[in-house]
Amino acid sequence: MLKVLVVGAGAVGLGLASFLLQSGCRVSLLGREDTELEKNGLYRIGIFGEFHSDSFEIFHGPAQDEEFDFVLVCVKSFDTENTGRELREWLPNSSNIVLCQNGWGNAEIFSKYFQNVFNARVITGFILRQKNKVDVTVHAQPVHLGSLLGGNLDCLEPLAKALEEGGLPSVVTPYIAKDLWAKMLYNCPLNALGALLEVPYGLLGEKESTRKIMKAIVNEVFAVMWAMGYETHWENSHVYLEDFYEKLLPSTNAHESSMLQDLRAGKVTEIEAINGVVVREGEKRNIAVPYNILVSNLVRFLQEKGRT
Repeated sequence: MLKVLVVGAGAVGLGLASFLLQSGCRVSLLGREDTELEKNGLYRIGIFGEFHSDSFEIFHGPAQDEEFDFVLVCVKSFDTENTGRELREWLPNSSNIVLCQNGWGNAEIFSKYFQNVFNARVITGFILRQKNKVDVTVHAQPVHLGSLLGGNLDCLEPLAKALEEGGLPSVVTPYIAKDLWAKMLYNCPLNALGALLEVPYGLLGEKESTRKIMKAIVNEVFAVMWAMGYETHWENSHVYLEDFYEKLLPSTNAHESSMLQDLRAGKVTEIEAINGVVVREGEKRNIAVPYNILVSNLVRFLQEKGRT
């Protein structure tokens, strides 16, 4: 039986925890104090059916005497540095860390604190309906598990098997960098624009005005990705956009941007780890990225406005 620590009891953390619990794993949650979750257990609703469990532990601080097979990091990307530093104070350097986060650059940060750092590419829509209830709204592709830093991927097979047995399709792949850039290509046009315009993803694809903006954003992401020495599953933006509109977008038509959810809640968004990465890496390499600059600054404005 796998013993898994899930760091971050938000939508993604509770969603992934629910599938691990359903497969029979011993799951511990590390997050803020939440009496509703502790009293009533974890509920999952949505496209994978209903599930409830109270067979898990909750920690609000270091679990000093515990050992885990895997540590799933499900915090927002702006908390990556603090989370890595705090976990290293009580988890061994050899812990198997799996980053289940949006954006680019999280693995580089965590590798300063741990030697076994892996990534999960998750394209499943999790929305927190209540503090202890997560709704699975969309599922585009299986969870992909891999490493940006090399090493033996065999150790990830038990985790993929557990998620799969819990009902969430999952595979181990040597191409996680391509997968993460594919998610960047998906997130950069949709997440920020969905937040700025307050519309579901499908509507962005229906209007010529927003299609033009998304094309420009995608072109800039490709340029920066190539300059950084990476590639993805499509040879260029034209081929990608054909798949984007024919295959990728239809499966998430009704999905609302996570940045929109954060802005509505008055929270910090993940703009810095998504479009912000394209801006910073583009500027380092003298690549013009005006559309990513624009949407980044507009989201920052709304973020600051909502928190004042």
